[in-house]
Parts: sequence; C-alpha cells; structure tokens
Amino acid sequence: MGKEYSLSHFEYFKDRDLSHSLDTLTGILNREALMGYVNWLIENNRKFSFFLVDVDNFKNVNDTYGHLVGDIVISQMAAYFVKMSGKQGVVARYGGDEFIILCEDVSEYNDVWKIGHEINMRIGGIVFEGIPNLAITVSMGIARFPLDANTPQKLMETADKALYRAKMKGRNCFIIYLPEKHANISLKKERDKQQTQMQLTYTLFGNLTACGEDISLAINTVFKSFISYYMFDHICLETPKNINHSIVFTLSSQKQFKHIPIEMIDSLINSAGYISLNNVEGLNEDSYGDIMKEYAKQQIKSTLYCKISSYGVDYGYIRVDTSNTARIWQNTEIAMVMTAANVIGLLLHYQKKTLEDLPLVVPTEAGSIE
Repeated sequence: MGKEYSLSHFEYFKDRDLSHSLDTLTGILNREALMGYVNWLIENNRKFSFFLVDVDNFKNVNDTYGHLVGDIVISQMAAYFVKMSGKQGVVARYGGDEFIILCEDVSEYNDVWKIGHEINMRIGGIVFEGIPNLAITVSMGIARFPLDANTPQKLMETADKALYRAKMKGRNCFIIYLPEKHANISLKKERDKQQTQMQLTYTLFGNLTACGEDISLAINTVFKSFISYYMFDHICLETPKNINHSIVFTLSSQKQFKHIPIEMIDSLINSAGYISLNNVEGLNEDSYGDIMKEYAKQQIKSTLYCKISSYGVDYGYIRVDTSNTARIWQNTEIAMVMTAANVIGLLLHYQKKTLEDLPLVVPTEAGSIE
C-alpha cells in the first residue's frame, strides 16, 4: 500500500517525504502524519470533514480467527477506504481498528452525508482474503471544520461524540455531529462503561425486586433506563392482545409503534427464549411475509424479542425496535433485556398475574443523549 498510496495531488503533501509517515501494517498515513495535516488545514482555514471510523466488534475477529487474520482484515479495510476516498480524501490509521478519513473542501451536510452513506452501503461487499464468509461493518462519527470545532482536540472530541452516538444506535451506521443533538454527550472511558453497566444491572434488579405489588411502575422505570442507556428507538411489553408500557426514544423519527400478533413472533424465537434480528429485511419473505409487512408499516429495521416466562408459563415478550437504521444487537444488550424478562416472569408467577392484568400505560417518550 505504501508505494501505491500517492497524495501528491494535495497541496500539503505535494513535496513531502512520506517514508516515515506511513503505518507499517497498512501503508496508509499514521496518526502523527494525519494530525500534522489537520493542523495545517486549520491554520490555513481550509474547510474539511473528519470521519472517525471504528470497525464494529473487531475483538470478535481476533478472538475467532486469530491476530494474523485480524491484521489481514485491517489491511484490507485500509485499502478499501483508500479506494473509496479516491482523490477526494486522505486516509490514516488512528490506532488499532480505528481509521480517519479526511475530506478537504467537503463540509456541506448533504455532501458529507453522501460520502458516509456510500461507505456504509458498499462496505458489505468486501470479500476478505481466505475468509469468504466474514462480514464486517463500521461505525462512523463525523465532524466538520470550522462548523463544529476550531482545534484538533475539539474536532476529535466532536467526532468521538458522534461515533459514540453511532455505537449506541447499534453500530453499522454513521452520525454527522450536530450540536443540538450531540453537544451534551458525555464520553465514557472503558472502565466507566463497565461501571455504568454494573449500575444498570443493579438498578434493574433493585427496581423490579423492590416494587412490591406495583410491577407496572417498576417496568416503566426499567424501560426508561434501557431507552436512555442503549438509545433503543422503542421498547414495550408485547402481550397476546396489545402492547403496553411503550417507551419511545425522544430522538426516534418513528413515534407510532403498534401491536404485532404474538403468533407471528413465536416461530422466530430460538431455544434460549429470544430472537435478535439485525435487519428484518433479511427474513425469508415466503415464510415471514406477514410479519415483514408489519415491520414495514411501522418502519422497523431491526428488532429484539425476549420471552417473558416462568415455570412453563409464557406471558408475552419484551419487544425492542429500531427504525430507519438497522442495529447490530450486542450480547450485553440481549443479556440485560433477557434478565428483565426473566425477573418480570417470576414476579408475575408469584403474584399470580398476567401481562393483561397490568394497567395500560399511555405511550411516552424518554431518553437523552447525555
């Protein structure tokens, strides 16, 4: 890649020796060289867009195939980004499985959106050497100069906030930083994320097990916690007759989620008691055409169902939806929702109630991006 990667058509790189500025694995720019370019653009007041790209669930690639295969994936991803950016962008490896694509003279929202969309749409077509069945997706956070930040540090921070939002939406998407939506996002270190996860688990058990007779209030509190933390577009109880305790994320573009007959769902559920569909359009239309029509009506792109049951009695499901963009469901998300479903099932059993016995709660909006 190093010999092939020519940047001489950019003013900043025209007469520069890049022999010590390239990443040894991928042959694209290293972090230091890229940030030197960023500083020069800012000093010369050149507008640009800054794409912070993270390979989704890359740890799973290393754990499953080994680090040598992981290196192949990173190298081929770098080559893909170079090909995609063409003469318009400069590509660097920021570190690990993170890349930066910088597009000089591109800062209008629609132009930036087109680039992000094309990367996102075409990335699924990559065939990795020696691993034909490996599918890779990326999450991107995008910031623009001078609109969003006026220093390299602030530019990185705004892109990181947008990337955080993309990950919390379920990965496999891109987010362009908008101050009215993302300025209040609080970035968390990995240790803080683990502590927050532990706090969420503690809160879940605390709310559900200390609720006394008022299961309804506890469910509402837990669902609002899920919406705020995971940024699901929608969560509810799917009962045999209706949906209840429906909470919609404040920033969700879709607000009208409706009941889906349980008999349509039952055939999807696996032996562990749940089904997670990253993209509902991937269902077999011959077998699941009716439920696919329901998803289309409600603009649902991905969904998660966790069965509420106890001692052999099935009560219904916790249903989680995303609209507009698909979501790659994470094991931690599934585990938390499954835990809530299991505890609710036990509460119903010991209180001798069904989901239909719970009062109907008017759908509400909740959640924040802080």
